[in-house]
Amino acid sequence: MSGFSQSLKVKTFNIDSGKVICVLNEIDAKELGLFPGDRVEIKSKRTGKNCVAIVDITSSMVAENNIGFFNETTKLLGVKTHQLVDVSATPMIKSVDFIKKKMRGEKLSKEELDEIVKDISDNRLSDIEASAFMSAVYMKGFDIDETADMTKALIENGQKISFDVSPVVDKHSVGGVNGRATMIIVPIIASQGLYMPKTSSRSITSAAGTADAMEVLAPVNISFEKIKKITKEVGGVISWGGSVDLAPADDKIIKIEHPLALDPEGQVIASVLAKKASVGSKFVVIDLPVGVEAKIKDRKIAVRMARKFVEIGKEIGMEVEAVITSGDEPSGLAFGPALEAKYVLEILEGKRFDNLAKKSCELAGAIFELAGLAGTTKGYKKAVAILKSGEALKKMKEIIKAQGGKIDSSAKIIYSPLNQVFKAEEDGIIQDLKVHGFTKVARLAGAPANKKAGVLLHKEEGDKIKKGEPIYTIFAENKVKLASAISYAKGNPPFVLKTVVLKKIK
Repeated sequence: MSGFSQSLKVKTFNIDSGKVICVLNEIDAKELGLFPGDRVEIKSKRTGKNCVAIVDITSSMVAENNIGFFNETTKLLGVKTHQLVDVSATPMIKSVDFIKKKMRGEKLSKEELDEIVKDISDNRLSDIEASAFMSAVYMKGFDIDETADMTKALIENGQKISFDVSPVVDKHSVGGVNGRATMIIVPIIASQGLYMPKTSSRSITSAAGTADAMEVLAPVNISFEKIKKITKEVGGVISWGGSVDLAPADDKIIKIEHPLALDPEGQVIASVLAKKASVGSKFVVIDLPVGVEAKIKDRKIAVRMARKFVEIGKEIGMEVEAVITSGDEPSGLAFGPALEAKYVLEILEGKRFDNLAKKSCELAGAIFELAGLAGTTKGYKKAVAILKSGEALKKMKEIIKAQGGKIDSSAKIIYSPLNQVFKAEEDGIIQDLKVHGFTKVARLAGAPANKKAGVLLHKEEGDKIKKGEPIYTIFAENKVKLASAISYAKGNPPFVLKTVVLKKIK
């Protein structure tokens, strides 16, 4: 603690604020010389725990000589109502000067990036300051050295899982398309004696994240120790990365980026590789979907990112292969947690073999080649053989069971009876299926929060269709959301139908 401090009585509020803040009465704030948005250091007299919090000021919510905490701050300090804490104003921190330096377009050193990441991780930077940093990175960019240093800083400021088995492998998709390739790749890989402790994300802007879809089959909130145990015994895990603090600063940065859809290239690379290094991965395949409907729109950008992934991977002792894939059409025909989970199981059960299955086998094959389990260009055939033999399905059932799940068959996932089928109004050919359009419809229907909500396509691009045949079905769990999705779909058709008959002349 530094400077003048006061002892204040805690008042807790059972509210999730999403950040570490405290609420001071205006009288106490004046005595401490504080304004809204300033920082204070807080130390619990009972637990000895301390943290830095951002100040909010009130005249009525909290009485004089008291301090209000929301759930995040209460949890960090381990305190209860009426307990005492010491509170003092904090001086301006060095990181703010480094952020201004980046805003001017200057290069940051490893030490400066370490300081910024540590302060983000320790909640010493306000949301405004952290947002300024990410905006500066978005506008001015990271060079290759800064990207490598940012990666290392994220790794050093997070927890790591150490496995006593090898080789540990992983994959990551930069995203922007549907389809849960991870849920096909992990069992293919794990069935061959490799270890793949996959920590996945929940959806931010898509109809489902891998964690959302896997949660339909089994619990995904898994502890460090359980991840290690299952990986060692079964070979693979598909868990939610948010349940373990692998790179806490990165998780906070992602929350800051989300409102403005900021995806600075250097930060994306640092974020992905830091998470992979944190679980001890030695061989990693990066999927970079490119297309109008994907996050990466330009092939030149994808090639540049691919080279950076490979180069920075080497710097942190990881062998990386970046694969540029097509993001112009849906990856599989399902959008939404339960629909995508069911679709994955149908592929594993041999009921489908489409572009999602092929892509999964391409990426699994690349991992086999990297890890030395298949010769160059032989990995894809090996992955396809494993998938078609039923080995991957058997391994997926083991993973589901090990994670405490009971849904291990596509037949056990029942479609919601609340749905609406959209049919073709004339004969034609499906020319374009818009990933963003179907994602929007699925989210309006309730996905990913409502697990059974989403969209199921009945046709692929290039398919012929006759008038009255179904193109897609919207599923929902309540009538209001279904109506909202239907209304949007009618006003913004997420597909383009090329008519067979262009003109009639009598």
